[in-house]
Amino acid sequence: MSNATYLQRQIPTGQKIISVKSLYLLLTIVGAIAPWSVLLTFFLQNGLAINLFFQNAFANHVASAVAIDLLICADVFFCFSFIELKRLGLSRRWLSLYVVVTFGIGLSCALPLFLYWRERTLETMTFKE
Repeated sequence: MSNATYLQRQIPTGQKIISVKSLYLLLTIVGAIAPWSVLLTFFLQNGLAINLFFQNAFANHVASAVAIDLLICADVFFCFSFIELKRLGLSRRWLSLYVVVTFGIGLSCALPLFLYWRERTLETMTFKE
């Protein structure tokens, strides 16, 4: 791959506090816990009232804007991951995992999870400069 996106060059940044891969893994965990700490309260109070969930998600203009923005971001993420999986030579079946995680947990978990696995794959690849 000669794409500049994948060129790994050492940029002197001083001493590393945390690796990029570890950061993505940490953000995956935070992205799973943070939204579900709020959603769990909702579901404990209301049961699996999916209609009520969507009524609240689109309850006013601000909530609607956030919900629509999040749906568009999820679409962009799915397109990016679809293309990136092909570019990295990985099975596009992984996309189904990211879709399930996005709608089951949240984009805040799925995106850093994808970036973690992408970084892990890039570490094992060799590049021509």
